[in-house]
Amino acid sequence: MINSDYLCIMKAGKFHFKQFSVGHGHGSMKVGVDGVMVGAWSSASGKRILDAGTGCGLIALMLAQRNHAAEILGIDIDSASVDEAQCNFKDSPWSDRLQVRQESYVDFSPEGYGFDLIVSNPPYFDSGVTDLTTTRIAARHQGEFSPYVLLERSPKLLADGGRVAMIVPSEFFDKLRDWGISLGLVLVRAMFVRNHPEASVKRVLMEFSKDVDEGCHVSVKREEVPMLTMFQDEGIPTDDYRNLCGDFYLKF
Repeated sequence: MINSDYLCIMKAGKFHFKQFSVGHGHGSMKVGVDGVMVGAWSSASGKRILDAGTGCGLIALMLAQRNHAAEILGIDIDSASVDEAQCNFKDSPWSDRLQVRQESYVDFSPEGYGFDLIVSNPPYFDSGVTDLTTTRIAARHQGEFSPYVLLERSPKLLADGGRVAMIVPSEFFDKLRDWGISLGLVLVRAMFVRNHPEASVKRVLMEFSKDVDEGCHVSVKREEVPMLTMFQDEGIPTDDYRNLCGDFYLKF
């Protein structure tokens, strides 16, 4: 994917967006195009939102800009990331609605409520997972945060009808779609992403909903998923890309 400094202005160690700035020099997750895309694309409705693996807090800040009523919690297992996100939240216009905690998503258990939305740019691996049996083993026993673990724990963390959104490599699409179905999560939206018209597809945005109607809804199929092309052959951002991220990038 293209380096995000093409689209943001960096000054004094921070990336500057239209309504906020992000320091990202110390934590585990830097500002990147993938995080911006899932922060701009995911549904932003609801009163309680969780940014899982928040890193520097980029996605949480984007959702705070998009949803003026939501209380947003970022969690991360890395202490440096938590400190950095805390500083970024404090310096933002939405500091009263943003919180961060040092928590492992694997063990995280909120008290008394479910989230309306969980969003993440999860770390990913693909250690030969080919079917639901091995997917289930990987999700339950490998202990690391991954797209599979993100889905595995979502039904327990989401309110009825709540959603979980992520961006992952495109080759994960079929396995995650099937894994979600097995967990009672319906794939309600998705979008493939490529750099330019002749490029291969590299990423897919996926959003699942907690199915409270016991199988009455059908997950989106691969052939139904639209394509977003980021740049024209000349390196100029496409209208679709501008429309998606135009509220954030200074040069859009």
